[in-house]
Amino acid sequence: MAKKLKGPQIILSNRLDDGRVQFLTKDTSWSFQAHDAWLLVSEDEREAAMAAAQAFVQSNQIVDAEFAEAELTEAGPRPTHPKYIIQNAGPTVRRDLGYQSEGKAA
Repeated sequence: MAKKLKGPQIILSNRLDDGRVQFLTKDTSWSFQAHDAWLLVSEDEREAAMAAAQAFVQSNQIVDAEFAEAELTEAGPRPTHPKYIIQNAGPTVRRDLGYQSEGKAA
């Protein structure tokens, strides 16, 4: 049985071609920046967002879509679980390599 999440949530997934984490936006596109994510606060929003995300799963554009607890910051939404914070930031062993070195991580 899936864990019941509380409070605001976002949907994230991984791209099929390179595995990079991305966030579902309110216009049902995907962004690499967590602060662009659609902050879901109602059950209706959660259902609509997951239905939109599942269309990308069915078309083999993303590996999976899942909810993650989030909080609203001055910059916008951000995941609260350490796993998703690290996943969004990129590899942690060499901050000078990968997409985070280009200033693209949130």
